[in-house]
Amino acid sequence: MPKVLTEAQVQAFERDGCLSPVRAMSAERARQYRERFEALEARVPDIKKMKTKSHLLCPWVLDIAEDPYILDIFEDLIGPNIRCWSMAWRVKKADGQTFAGWHQDSAYGAALPVVLGGLALSECGVPQGCLRGIPGSHKWGILKHDESEDPHSILAKGQFIIDEFDESKAVDFALQPGEMVLFDNSLVHGSGTNAGPDRRFLLLVEMLPTWAKPPDAEWSETAVANWSAVVNRRAQLIFADSKVTPSEAYGGTRAAT
Repeated sequence: MPKVLTEAQVQAFERDGCLSPVRAMSAERARQYRERFEALEARVPDIKKMKTKSHLLCPWVLDIAEDPYILDIFEDLIGPNIRCWSMAWRVKKADGQTFAGWHQDSAYGAALPVVLGGLALSECGVPQGCLRGIPGSHKWGILKHDESEDPHSILAKGQFIIDEFDESKAVDFALQPGEMVLFDNSLVHGSGTNAGPDRRFLLLVEMLPTWAKPPDAEWSETAVANWSAVVNRRAQLIFADSKVTPSEAYGGTRAAT
């Protein structure tokens, strides 16, 4: 029996590869995590590191990944043998330009399957450029992708799907603070631009077994060194044959929005 989700929700996820919305925490708690991010942002110069495996940098981010209620949600979908693969912050400026093209996370350096939870830490509706997905597309296999150096793409390689598919089947995953959309990493998904006036704060909670060590303190020398070792190994996989150089979030120099 599921611990948090209903049987119908579990079946819907298996059929569609996505489920939204699911309440993961209170709106007040979500606001507090946003404030902690912004406090850190004001203190460290390389905040883009939080775009990849931020649970290795900040114990309070790891607290979200280890929250019993959130873990129960994931356990309902993938069973009890789970670990946190990444906690990836996606902070989208209210510039009307930053977006994510249609893509599948499984197309570049990921295990199969991974379940991602897009946790809203601010208003994440259509005007703010919420996630969108094509229900059932997780069963299509990996589609062909190309990449670009579009400075407005929030993705590591500016990747986008070049195979044809019916975009009219897309649904918007509009979320209130503290709500989460769950989706398979093979789901075709993307996001629109943020029309403002506030930034959009989304935290991708990605679950699967992992060997990474937890941080000993926020942004400590040991935590940053461990993050660098893990992310550099992933960057070698993702960017091995790429014409796009790694962004700051992957230890590179290319600016990422």
